Amino acid sequence: MDAHLHIDQLSQQVADLSSCFVPGSSCLASSHSQKTLDTSRALCAKLPSSIKIFLSLGLHPQLPVFDEAEALADAAAAGSISAIGECGFDFFGDTPLRTRTPQNERLQRTIFEYQVNLALRHNLPMVLHLRKATDLIFEYINAMAQLPGLIFHGWTGPPNEAISLLKRCPRALFSFGTGLLNGNKKSQECVRQLPASALLTESDAPFQPPRERPEPGARVIREWSQPDDVAAVLRFMAELRGCQESELAAIIRSNFEQLFKD
Repeated sequence: MDAHLHIDQLSQQVADLSSCFVPGSSCLASSHSQKTLDTSRALCAKLPSSIKIFLSLGLHPQLPVFDEAEALADAAAAGSISAIGECGFDFFGDTPLRTRTPQNERLQRTIFEYQVNLALRHNLPMVLHLRKATDLIFEYINAMAQLPGLIFHGWTGPPNEAISLLKRCPRALFSFGTGLLNGNKKSQECVRQLPASALLTESDAPFQPPRERPEPGARVIREWSQPDDVAAVLRFMAELRGCQESELAAIIRSNFEQLFKD
């Protein structure tokens, strides 16, 4: 069960896409433009029928422009997407647009609020991307609690923040990927403390190359991530929680299927 990947960009790394999916997988593939959404849809149509791919579209905070806003509104109204996102806030500071200034914050807020309103209007889940901006999301959590679901993609925040968000938005889900295998201690503690009913797994393919051991500095297995890396993530999550892998897998699948159905 892969709650977050970018199938159009994964296809640039893997010649045979079906080879990196486990048969019976359920996945959510995110796009950020009409073009990449169309590409993703075409790629999904070529996969075996045992692999279920749902599609989302969002205005990403790393490219905070309204160029694709009309396409997003049309897709949401037509019911051709299963979620809005990924969207949110990014103030990591590695580019001028991702530096937290009053102007950048206003811009990202405007774009995010547009998408929250769309999700509320069409009763769609949202997929959130947050870097150095969790404080902002608390301002919107009461409104988003009205949505059918909320996925915190690649969650790396501390357990107290996750638990506080979950109290305000009981249908929130926290998705974990290969960052767990790369030694992120806050993520690992969240996996231990959050209820299993709030957990998801993801690959963020192809952007999160996995390591061979869950510790900093361990050897990177390959230069990209892919959906079948979720198996290692799930195994480690079960170890962290001290439970059976099969038991946790069934709960996580149920969490995903409550949001996304055929």
